[in-house]
Amino acid sequence: MVAHARRRYLPVVVSCVVVLTAGLLAWLLYQPPALYRVTVLPKFRLRLVTPHGLNDRGQIVGYCDGRLLLWERSAGWRELGRTSRSDYPVYPEYLGINNAGQIAGTIHEPNDVSRAFLWDPNEGLIRLGTLGTGTSVARALNSRGEVVGQCGNASGTGQVFLWSKGQGMRAVPEGDGFVMSINDAGQVVTRRDTGTLLQDVLWEPAEDASMTKTLLPSGTFCDLNNYGYVLGSGFNSDKRKHYAFIWRQDRGVEWLFPLRNERAHVVALNDANQVAVCEEASSGWLQRLMKWQFGPTRQSFVWTPGRGQVFLDGYVANRRSEYLTICDMNNHGCIVGVVGLPGRSQGARVVLLEPIPERWGR
Repeated sequence: MVAHARRRYLPVVVSCVVVLTAGLLAWLLYQPPALYRVTVLPKFRLRLVTPHGLNDRGQIVGYCDGRLLLWERSAGWRELGRTSRSDYPVYPEYLGINNAGQIAGTIHEPNDVSRAFLWDPNEGLIRLGTLGTGTSVARALNSRGEVVGQCGNASGTGQVFLWSKGQGMRAVPEGDGFVMSINDAGQVVTRRDTGTLLQDVLWEPAEDASMTKTLLPSGTFCDLNNYGYVLGSGFNSDKRKHYAFIWRQDRGVEWLFPLRNERAHVVALNDANQVAVCEEASSGWLQRLMKWQFGPTRQSFVWTPGRGQVFLDGYVANRRSEYLTICDMNNHGCIVGVVGLPGRSQGARVVLLEPIPERWGR
């Protein structure tokens, strides 16, 4: 009788196993519709270009072997001039491009003097000079052609300058420290070391051409969009986690989403309030034991209001452990970056990710 009962329920059990197996396979094999179209940018004279900036017209600016380069889809990479006589310079400085195709950066002259510059499609390269200190470094550029940066001073902290074609280079009053960003309204975010803490400040232009300041709350600020929203990251004491946040002058801090740890690099904020992030976390003990991952794990994603996190590495990685380093994001949500293995240039490539509008419901 027991054997009869087993035979009776055997087809049901088999059917359940088949359905569950089919469901598991379908879940494992399911690929959601692609949200991005990927373009792998060519090398320049067989050398990898380091991209820095991307504007809303899809133009990309980068460096290669001491040369300033501009990429356009119709023409590829085009050399605009040399910014250093060395073929292997180190470029920790900012290099950016605005929607008018103007480029701001820093020239390293043969005598090791640094000069901020603006490259204009009609006028070519314009050296911006200094405030009498002998050196200047560009840090940010807006679509009005205004450049902000620092000039060296005796204290070593750097005097913040604002340059425009009409007024030339002028010092920002009380502006000493490091420039983070400038938007099209002329608002500037700077950071200064008070000796006991790092203080971030939002500067706003007044009608008399002076600058008013607003002290920002504690955190690490990195970008500013054209609506005056300031992007940063910090420790959310209520959630007991590191979070990305947006600060608005009329609302204060708005916590957006958690980060894996304080090593996460919150890269960019655009006018659609999309946030680009590169995260890094140490491997867990089980991963190290099983030799799944020997070094830190990395992931890059875009956070979008209403959609949440969209992870990007799967679109560009061809080998295990490859990851995407995001360099910039424009107001259309397009992203330029470098994909490759940690600490290795072999096989690295520059990629442009462009959202597919119909997949985003646009």
